[in-house]
Amino acid sequence: MTSLLVRHSAPYPTESLLGYALRVSEANGYGSPWNFYRLASMKSNERKAPGVNIEKLARITNWPQEMLDLIAYSAPAGQPRWCRLLGHPVLPQDLNLSHPRFCPQCVREKGFLEAHWDLALMVACPVHECLLVSSCPKCGRRLRRFRRGLLECECGGDLSVCDLPSISDANVSLLDLIRRTALSSPPDQSNATRMPQDQLMAMGLRSMLLAIRTIAKHRILADGKGDSSNDNEIVSAAARVLVEWPANFIALLQDIGRQLPADISGGVGKQFGGIYWGLFRNKAMGDSKQTEFLRVALLDFAMNHWGRGYVDHKIIKKLGGGTIPKRFLSQTEFAAKIGVQQSTAARLLRNSGPASKRVKCGAADRIVVDVDQLSIPRIWPGKVYRIRDAAKLLGMSVSALRALKQAGIYEVNHLLPTRGGFHELDLNAFTRKLVDLAQDHKPSSVQGEQTVTLQSVLCGRRNSVEVKLSVMRALLSKGVTVLGNSGGTAGGLVIEGGICQQISTRCAIRSGSISNL
Repeated sequence: MTSLLVRHSAPYPTESLLGYALRVSEANGYGSPWNFYRLASMKSNERKAPGVNIEKLARITNWPQEMLDLIAYSAPAGQPRWCRLLGHPVLPQDLNLSHPRFCPQCVREKGFLEAHWDLALMVACPVHECLLVSSCPKCGRRLRRFRRGLLECECGGDLSVCDLPSISDANVSLLDLIRRTALSSPPDQSNATRMPQDQLMAMGLRSMLLAIRTIAKHRILADGKGDSSNDNEIVSAAARVLVEWPANFIALLQDIGRQLPADISGGVGKQFGGIYWGLFRNKAMGDSKQTEFLRVALLDFAMNHWGRGYVDHKIIKKLGGGTIPKRFLSQTEFAAKIGVQQSTAARLLRNSGPASKRVKCGAADRIVVDVDQLSIPRIWPGKVYRIRDAAKLLGMSVSALRALKQAGIYEVNHLLPTRGGFHELDLNAFTRKLVDLAQDHKPSSVQGEQTVTLQSVLCGRRNSVEVKLSVMRALLSKGVTVLGNSGGTAGGLVIEGGICQQISTRCAIRSGSISNL
């Protein structure tokens, strides 16, 4: 017949199972949980986590086995290689059950050891923002599970008097997410460090821990220093990447990219294969929907920050990045974006300089276009006029308008340069540019023998195209004074006739002929 304990306290819903055994042992006056387990007739293999025999524990504590099963480490159904932490499926390497560490202040306040201290990555306390106690301040030895009490070492040392260093805000935020996920608590609404906390906590505990380790590993490799097997360094490295999301994740990818060979070829997924496979092709990450926020950040980097590779449109669709604005496009995507044939797009890009480059794709090449470095306008909504109608609206001859466009004085910003016609937005902008030159923007009747209107200059048959261009250049550079506006239009600008006559004479001398304005 199994003996019952004198005191058999109920387990707390978030308590560590090994911590519960230690607490009950201390409450019954035992010097170590060894006596507690001996009373339960447990063999050595039955008291080693994660295989603690909760059936025998239930007998001596007089609590239902189902209650203890809620905090047990035993494997989930159908997953014999796994174990549990408060019902969360985890792997044995996710736990630290042989070298305990915890926050003494948390234990004093709660009266028990919470289960999240059993996680290997819980290297500090996010509640009190300090490192954990892992050795006795009196004897200096590493803490063991088989000690006198929750806050008492085997030597009798008081574990609550330790002076524990503080930790960074980034580490606090990350550890708080791990703690809340393990305890199934809601996230902190403040989120001062701007971590993707809702997305991380939606992943599940095991997937979150794996993502943290993967991100930390690549941050440490990119830095070229650190130990990717050290839990403290893993937490610090991952926290530096996850704060200010996604800026620091993109910075990590840029640092990785700078270490790639100059002749790297292929798609972005292949180029960044290490972190790509670790985050998106690892079955242990669980449901792909849980890592969608990581995919979006990676696609953002690939399409807007990385110009040495391409992203296949099938991958973009598969990874859910169809709504992300793209800075880097393939030539086909660029042609579709501006509404032209590929041959036209190729001609536009031929002299675009750094705006387009060739990248290797197996044995073939692909064109990657950086749209941020292109000045090619797209087609805007609005009416497009034929040149005769546009010239009439501006108050000038067809030949003058054609020459102004060819010289770049008339700017085309709302039509593709390969498309004919004149967009109403460009016409309006050119008209405003000229009308604003008038000293008085209101219609004026300032006219005299020494003045002419701009329309008379630009439409006059006796003036060559060279004269008209020279007058327009002088007008826009304010070499010709605008005295007023006789009709409120560009053609109605009243200008000095004498200066226009001088311009005409200079042009005539250069051309070897005499022409009067």
